[in-house]
Amino acid sequence: EQPVRIGVAEDEAFCFFYEDNFNLLKGMGAELVPFSPIHDKRVPENLDGLLLYGGYPELNGKMLEQNQRIKAEIRDAVNGGMPCMAECGGFMYLHEEMEDMEGRFCKMAGVIPAECQYTGKLVRFGYVEVQLPQGLTEKGTAERPEPEKIKAHEFHYFDSTANGEDCIATKPVTGRSWKCIHASDDHFWGFPHLYYPSDPKFVKWFLERAEKHI
Repeated sequence: EQPVRIGVAEDEAFCFFYEDNFNLLKGMGAELVPFSPIHDKRVPENLDGLLLYGGYPELNGKMLEQNQRIKAEIRDAVNGGMPCMAECGGFMYLHEEMEDMEGRFCKMAGVIPAECQYTGKLVRFGYVEVQLPQGLTEKGTAERPEPEKIKAHEFHYFDSTANGEDCIATKPVTGRSWKCIHASDDHFWGFPHLYYPSDPKFVKWFLERAEKHI
């Protein structure tokens, strides 16, 4: 049986990820295929899903903008239903436009019709629990479904004109909460960096979706 092939954006713009996440994905049968949205001309062939992790797209805005072909391939793949998870920098990359550290607005992949702007201060910071949309993965019983949560972390000076409203993030200590994440049957995009081992069922959901993708 062929492993599920997941393309992982990995270069100077996308370099913030948890090694534990990679280990869990591989342990659940995924083959991780690194590629660079800055330097590569094409997305790797025969992918079943995409992972766009965080990092520093704002320091590499011009180079990301100039790589037109890979932006178009990522946009076409995602718009065509390829399962995709994007967090923080990867989420910013999916936007129409992103402000870089020189105050220039750069054209990004254009999947999310919104823009990311530099705020000059930490927008949201610290550990959170993200409550997943009901029915995204099955948990609890039909009579008493319990809300499913995954642990995450936020640290960013940028904000989006469309942060998403499909999930609720809650700070465990203060109880403060807010809406976040664009989530559907084939994608999960937002600022929080997810810690997969806190909810392996969520990872299973993503890999099952990727497996079914043609």
